Amino acid sequence: MSAQIIAVDHFAGLGWGVACERLRIREYGVEIAPSAIRMRSANGLRTIYRNVWTGLFNPHLVPEHDLYIASPPCQTFSMAGKGEGRKALDDVLRAIYGHRYTNAEKLHRLNDSLDPRTSLVLTPLAHIYGHRPRLVALEQVPEVMPVWHAYANIMRGFGYSVWTGILRAEQYGVPQTRKRAILMARLDGKVQPPPPTHSRYYSTDPVRLDPGVEKWVSMAEALGVGDRSRVFAGAGKTAVETSGQIPREMCEPAHTVTGSQTAAWVLNGQHRITALTSKASSEKPSWPAERPAPTIVTSRRAAGGMLVGRQLGDGSRRDVGGHSGRSGLKPGQLPGVRVTYREAAALQSFPPGMAWPGNQGERFLAIGNAVPPLLAESILGALLEPPAERDSWDHVFAEVAG
Repeated sequence: MSAQIIAVDHFAGLGWGVACERLRIREYGVEIAPSAIRMRSANGLRTIYRNVWTGLFNPHLVPEHDLYIASPPCQTFSMAGKGEGRKALDDVLRAIYGHRYTNAEKLHRLNDSLDPRTSLVLTPLAHIYGHRPRLVALEQVPEVMPVWHAYANIMRGFGYSVWTGILRAEQYGVPQTRKRAILMARLDGKVQPPPPTHSRYYSTDPVRLDPGVEKWVSMAEALGVGDRSRVFAGAGKTAVETSGQIPREMCEPAHTVTGSQTAAWVLNGQHRITALTSKASSEKPSWPAERPAPTIVTSRRAAGGMLVGRQLGDGSRRDVGGHSGRSGLKPGQLPGVRVTYREAAALQSFPPGMAWPGNQGERFLAIGNAVPPLLAESILGALLEPPAERDSWDHVFAEVAG
């Protein structure tokens, strides 16, 4: 019997940890948020220390490990954020190629000139440089891809086979069209990304399906909502990432579930999800429930999550605090019901038995910030497969990088 894989998971949250449990990987998390630590503990996940800098300054505290995982903060890089990370991208790349990762003190001093969350994006490379784990999995928003490309150039010089690319969550069974920039690497052979298990969702042609794989999972399947339900996007990108997107049915996957602090989602009495925002419009685009879910932005300010609309007579909950115009209701429409944190977790592919201690804001924030466990499981599962044989291009990349 092979030895158990040991993983160190920086910025741990819950998503990677759940995937590790499924794959029987022993995960040691590093997580700074007290609410996330409580949730990890309630679900049997281990947190060894709180701050990633602690391990960088005290490498003896880091357990021996085969696998290194990291999902560093994405707010400053995300299109939904304020953009400090995008403006600082040149500084970040300059720091990488200036080999700041080789010295924890020099790397930490970047906090004097950059948003601290932006400099944290560089800490995984410092960890990899110091510990050389056999397997690596990194995840971030698509805007970070230039950073992952720079990582790959450096890591090939360390002897790693590296793959970088965009993975779509719905292609791995997640009922949500979340795109993430992924870096996978290994020292013991050629790394390969996970093959899709489900079709890509084509928003302009929802009936189109990729051959040889399963159909994507819809919001209706994940939430147990009728196929005639529809999803509304709220006004503004703080509510839901809907720019340029067409209305979706609940028979489709959701858009990306995120951890924004400024908006919440509702599904009203016409079976549509609507974002609750202070500037919400009474005329909102909609997505029927038989499609993937749109980008769900969790909130501490709103009363929590989404609202799910039901037909009258089904004994469902009513819209809590809904008002005409704010919840998307018009004269003659039925009130909706709020999607619970467990239903939001289902759209992220968390298992139904998860414990979620804490208040509503903490729950939705943890759910929205997590990598979907099914996506994480596919990535880690590919790394656990026997390595492919390296080809000549791997050696060329390593020579150029070195």
